[in-house]
Amino acid sequence: MVRLVLLFVCAIKICLFIQNIQGTTEYDTYFHIFSKQNIDKPISVIWTNSKKWLEEKSFQTCSIKIIAHGYAERWNMDWRWDWVQDMKNEMLSNKTKENLCVIAVDWEKGAREANFITAVANADIAGQHLAEFIQNNHIDPKRLHCIGFSLGAHLCAFASTNYFVLTKKKSRFARITGLDPSGPLLRKASIDKRLSRDDADFVDCIHTSTTFGLQEKSGHMDFFPDGGKSSAKGCEKFIQIKDDDDAEVEKRHRVKRLFFTKNKDDENEDIPQKGFIGKIRDGIGRLNPLKKVFLNIHAYIGCNHLRSPHYFISSINDCKFRAKLCSTWEDYLLLNKCSDSTDNDLTYPRMGYHADQSDAIYRRGDANFYLKTVSQKPYCSASSSSTISKKQLKEKTSVKSKLKKKLSKVLPNNKNKTK
Repeated sequence: MVRLVLLFVCAIKICLFIQNIQGTTEYDTYFHIFSKQNIDKPISVIWTNSKKWLEEKSFQTCSIKIIAHGYAERWNMDWRWDWVQDMKNEMLSNKTKENLCVIAVDWEKGAREANFITAVANADIAGQHLAEFIQNNHIDPKRLHCIGFSLGAHLCAFASTNYFVLTKKKSRFARITGLDPSGPLLRKASIDKRLSRDDADFVDCIHTSTTFGLQEKSGHMDFFPDGGKSSAKGCEKFIQIKDDDDAEVEKRHRVKRLFFTKNKDDENEDIPQKGFIGKIRDGIGRLNPLKKVFLNIHAYIGCNHLRSPHYFISSINDCKFRAKLCSTWEDYLLLNKCSDSTDNDLTYPRMGYHADQSDAIYRRGDANFYLKTVSQKPYCSASSSSTISKKQLKEKTSVKSKLKKKLSKVLPNNKNKTK
């Protein structure tokens, strides 16, 4: 355990050292755009580009999902769980019938500042870039749903607010989802400095951590799974990371990957080529031993914080996270303490991707919602899952065949009927 922590500290020092060598400079924001026509290979554009979006016909009619990563992250993480990719893939899968475009916001240089105060300011800059990109490409803001994790949640708010100013107070984004909006330095901050219900037509938030997240009301619907107080089941111990590749193969290819592997975004003409230091930094993230250290430490320290994107991804196709309107978590745990006449099987408040399908009373309100989760993926109980297991399917088929057999004895046989 001590050796693991020391190795993690050394890795952090290396990253900070590399950052100091590079220095702090003005940075650009990039957008990596996916649709069902290009699920795996994005069309990448810089925020000042006002042509490429308009050239793609498939982008003109789709509903737009914007994903904003958080502090110290990147849009395509190869050294940690790549939740942006998982979310994008789930939204563009065949299970989802909507015509969607997904934009992954890339503000890596601004998010990787060692000084968190600077990173917060950089999130505002990236928000300005996003707002200008939307205006310059004549994108209808009512097609926009911005999904931000941690500091990315506030980036979505800054973008919508900046767009509101650019359009002379005519319009904001249709929806913002805050996935455990970042709390440090933003607790008790005025609503113009953080995500709030005024930032979009509909704002929903999932609160999962008291350490890294914001517990204050931030939307029209605020969800607190397991109380939202860093108490998610399964976050009590270090996770076990298993190698996907054989150990010997990993050892042989480690150095080769470090110096010669190219990132997908390096090949795009609109993305600047990375220098030697940048390639070294990315290569360090791909070294398996260090990756395992980061995964273990981050998954343990930030486990509850990371549950918010987990829950959202599960809610897209796998889970119906049915919540309950209540005053407090303590009241939720006590039977009959939460009365809600609106709640039924059609209008119930739902956490995550389909929160906008909750009854209009909830979506126009200013209330808190609570629910319980389970420790294993997809984190919802069997009763609230939208998927049917093989065992359940077998049982369902068995019951159906038995019923059919019984009915055949009662009902007349069509084969014996004379024509």
